Amino acid sequence: FCSSILGQWLWGCLAASMDDATWDPTQDATHDDDDDVSIVALTHLVAIIGICWLCCRFCCKPATRDRIAGNGVVEVAEECLQPKKRLLSSYFLWLVCGPLANAHLFYLGRYMHAFTAAWTINFGLIGWLLDAILLPSYVRAYNAKYTAPEAPYDRSRGPLLIRLPALFLTTLLVIAYLAVYGPWVLQRCGVVDIERIAAQTEVNPYEVLGLTRAAGLAEAKAAYRKESLRWHPDRNIGCGKECEAKMSEVAKAFEQIKKRRAPPPPDRTWQAWLQDIGSDWVAVFEALSSYTGKST
Repeated sequence: FCSSILGQWLWGCLAASMDDATWDPTQDATHDDDDDVSIVALTHLVAIIGICWLCCRFCCKPATRDRIAGNGVVEVAEECLQPKKRLLSSYFLWLVCGPLANAHLFYLGRYMHAFTAAWTINFGLIGWLLDAILLPSYVRAYNAKYTAPEAPYDRSRGPLLIRLPALFLTTLLVIAYLAVYGPWVLQRCGVVDIERIAAQTEVNPYEVLGLTRAAGLAEAKAAYRKESLRWHPDRNIGCGKECEAKMSEVAKAFEQIKKRRAPPPPDRTWQAWLQDIGSDWVAVFEALSSYTGKST
């Protein structure tokens, strides 16, 4: 309504200025009426603005503690109050989560600040370093605006300083365990046969030698001698390529079992240990790629 009156008044002023630019003696009689309309419109506009200001000033005034309680005191239990934020928790989140997560800003309810900092990467880490200086003022501003003076502090120290590091270390240990023993777990679950892939045999090396998966190195040696004598070309005259292929399979199977079952040499280095783990993962990826190739 106010905007319509203001538009009519501005339109009247514009029309009056245009009439002055194209003056016509026959229109002099109407100038007084236009001036009266402009004055009335301006008076109404000022009156409406004044009424709106009075309504906002007195009718929409926020209720105070005395008015809520009928000139009394409001008593609220401490557990019902908004808890205060801790400076230590803010610095911990600032340091641990870094300039990309901006968890300290989310913790203090500065959401637009946090999203802007994440979008701009904290202006090349400058904003993140400034936050380290301004964090005390952030915490004071939050506690002064959103919490009561008698409100208790939140319980963020325990989860942040104890549970979060414990969760982080547990996650690292799980990742390390899966990185080291992941191929063995997949082997035990029957997902892949890394021993067959590593030995480059047609079937599992234990099956080539006729052994169970729990057989030891001594049993593998005995089975190797037995199978070698069985398929040796000197004992199988005329066997030809079939015996050669079988002997090759037996030798590959025994070498793989010996590699798995034999104790590691005393001079084994970390590089060799990591290479063995890497070769196991290569075998896993080869098996998975062959499965996906067959499925497609």
